[in-house]
Amino acid sequence: MRTHSSVDSPEHSSVLTIGVTDLMTSLAVIFILLFSAYVTKVSETDAQTKVSVSDPAPEPRVDKRVTEDIRGVLRDHFQRFDLSLDADSTDPNVVQIVVPDALLNFEFGKGTLSMVADRFLADAMPTYAALLCGAMRDRIDSLVIEGHTDDRGSDVYNLKLSQERSLNVMVKGLEVIKDSAPWAYRCFQEKTSASGRGRQDLVLDQSRALDREKSRRVVFKIRLRSTDQLAAARQLMPPLESPTVSSRLF
Repeated sequence: MRTHSSVDSPEHSSVLTIGVTDLMTSLAVIFILLFSAYVTKVSETDAQTKVSVSDPAPEPRVDKRVTEDIRGVLRDHFQRFDLSLDADSTDPNVVQIVVPDALLNFEFGKGTLSMVADRFLADAMPTYAALLCGAMRDRIDSLVIEGHTDDRGSDVYNLKLSQERSLNVMVKGLEVIKDSAPWAYRCFQEKTSASGRGRQDLVLDQSRALDREKSRRVVFKIRLRSTDQLAAARQLMPPLESPTVSSRLF
C-alpha cells in the first residue's frame, strides 16, 4: 500500500500544478482581452468628443435690420388686413406672414379660391412682388406659399388638398402680378414655390385644444439671406429694373 501511494502522489501533484497553470493562463488572456476592449472604447469616445468639439455646426447669421425693413415695406398692407410679420420657430432664417382662413379661403373640400380670397390676393400679391423683386430682392432668398388644413380627413387627402390650394394661390398671384406689376413677374416666379403641409402643423389654443379655424390657413414664408449670402449676391446681382407700380406699395 505504501509503495502504491508513493508512486501516485507525484503524478497527482503534477496534474494539479498543470491545472492551476492553465487556469492562470486563461485568466491572464481574459484580462488582456478585456483591457484591450476598454482601451479601444475609450479611444473611440475621445475621437467622437474631439470631432463634436472641433466641428460645431455653423449658425446662420441674418442681419436683423432686414426684418425691420420688411415690416416697413409692408406696414400699410399689415394695417389694412390686420396681419403681422412673425419669426419662424423652426428656422432663424425665415420670417412668415400667416393669412387666416377669413381672408384667404376656398370652397369646402376643394382648391377653388373664393371671391374673398381673390380680392385679398389682388391687393396682396403686387405688394409681395415689390418686396421680393424690388429694392430688397438681394436680401430675400425665396418665398414659399404653404397651405394648411385642419384635422378632418386623412393625411393623404389633406396633403393633396393643401398642395392644390397653395399652388392655386401662387398661380393666382402670378396672374395678378403679370397684369399689375409685369416688371416683377419673372423674378417672382423664380423666387416663389408652393407647398402643401396638410394637417401636419395644427394650431392649438391656450388650453392646448385644437383650433380648427386657425389651423386652416395659408402661410407666406420669406427666407432671408445670411450675411455671407448677401455679400455674394451683391456681387452677382444684375442692375435693378425700374418698377412701375403704385407708390402705395412702399
